[in-house]
Amino acid sequence: MTDMTDITESESPRTTDARRHLDHAVRAMDHVQARYEVAMLDYIAARVVEAYPQTTHLTFVHATPDGLIELDGLWVTHDGGTEELFLDVRGGGATIAGLDPGEIGDDLTYALDRLNSVAWSAVRPNTLPGKRWVLDIPPADRAARIADLVRAHHPDAGLLTVDLSPIRPRVAGVTAVGPTGIGPTVHAEPDQPLWPEETGRIIQGLIWQIQCLPHLRARYMTRFGGPSEESAYLLLPPTGTGEEE
Repeated sequence: MTDMTDITESESPRTTDARRHLDHAVRAMDHVQARYEVAMLDYIAARVVEAYPQTTHLTFVHATPDGLIELDGLWVTHDGGTEELFLDVRGGGATIAGLDPGEIGDDLTYALDRLNSVAWSAVRPNTLPGKRWVLDIPPADRAARIADLVRAHHPDAGLLTVDLSPIRPRVAGVTAVGPTGIGPTVHAEPDQPLWPEETGRIIQGLIWQIQCLPHLRARYMTRFGGPSEESAYLLLPPTGTGEEE
């Protein structure tokens, strides 16, 4: 196996400089692609909710003969947690109350095209019968939703310490903030998780989406530890704040 260190050391200054610019360009493309995927996710959600405000999640078929995603149905989750299919669009294609299932399917195809697309963070990981998947409609205010989920287990939480080094951000700690200032931090431990697994999956996905949207990243996330570190604080808004812009 070729040693990349040896190659780098033997390269001319011009080649080394070109490689550095190429690496920067690739990272920039990845950031743009991730931003596009979340923007497309939000565009899909806005169109669906505009037509059917009660929608909390939708189902789609991922494995179709032509490789495209097809919208399957729109669902609502009631207060008791019961999920109800209120619009079955299976086998459709006609416009339904201003919503074109074919266009939604095409947009989902674009958003979920990459296996590591950020949009997959809104998809529940287990398939349903018939190779159907569930995509939860992103909340209008991601940070407020994270705050609600975190404070259900840590009522005094004011900020999160987030590890950004994996492809999906990981919450490393929860810090309390009270009237007298910063309080203690509860660190994530293998034998003492910060919250149930499903709650963690939702929080992780929403943080990943915030990280990819510059206006939200600038508002809620602060990097620390130097340029080589991949850590950040995520400020939790007060409970009951308005929607994100």
